[in-house]
Amino acid sequence: MDGLIRAGNIRRDAAGVLSKAGISQPSLEADRIICHLLRWDRASLHAHPERLIGRRDAGLVMDLAARRASGEPLAYIIGFSLFMGRKFSVGNTLIPRPETEILTSIADECIKKSPRPGVLADWCTGSGCIAITLAADNPDWTVYAVDSSRDALRTASVNCLSHNVSERVVFVECESPDASAQIIGDGALDFVVSNPPYIPTSVIDTLEKQVRDYEPRAALDGGADGLDVCRLLLRELPRLMKDGAALLMETGGAGQVTALAGLSRGSERGLKFVRSFKDHRGIDRFMLWIK
Repeated sequence: MDGLIRAGNIRRDAAGVLSKAGISQPSLEADRIICHLLRWDRASLHAHPERLIGRRDAGLVMDLAARRASGEPLAYIIGFSLFMGRKFSVGNTLIPRPETEILTSIADECIKKSPRPGVLADWCTGSGCIAITLAADNPDWTVYAVDSSRDALRTASVNCLSHNVSERVVFVECESPDASAQIIGDGALDFVVSNPPYIPTSVIDTLEKQVRDYEPRAALDGGADGLDVCRLLLRELPRLMKDGAALLMETGGAGQVTALAGLSRGSERGLKFVRSFKDHRGIDRFMLWIK
């Protein structure tokens, strides 16, 4: 047994490092690190703590645990995040949140009520988790995945291939809806969903370390009040939408919902605010408009 360590022991040691650093679920995260590195499943790890690991692999487990203890998000360490039951690479993109799963579920419900297949766009697509999930679950729809970051679109493209929807997802690199008009076309979209940057600039430095220091700032920073990109979308997206098309957007919460609802009351904007939806904590977060 020289040079070998029991799996249960390395799991205990890794969890101890994470616990000391204040990680909220140290045993679970230690399991995920070990299973990712050694390509084991968690049930096997728990059922066979006597299983032996080489010292090199044990050292790598502890190196990854140290990275996590320093604040680096687990999703970046293991290279992927789970979103609505699917794996998505997130190396240089925002890590999907549970709130965005709710946004995607609401979008899916709206799309499935449509009497015919259509065209949808996911604005600020990042890893592509929304666009790819909706494409996979609505195979008759065409999807545009739009982002201003070329690196994010490369990651989304990899995810698209992984989930076998490449033939129906078109990637668009642009800064604004107006800039995408030549590709998407005026009046082409039946549905738009967006999780834009919406955190006020002054708030970003107060966020927890794993967000503030590791996630892409451009995917977080919404300007002075957090609404710069939201305002841009409300102003320019109607050009690309059919009459009767819907826009569903994630926001930072009730204050932003109130502000954006007020912005869209003018008929000249082309969008009528219909309603908001609550997140899992009961906070008004998601907004629906109709053109």
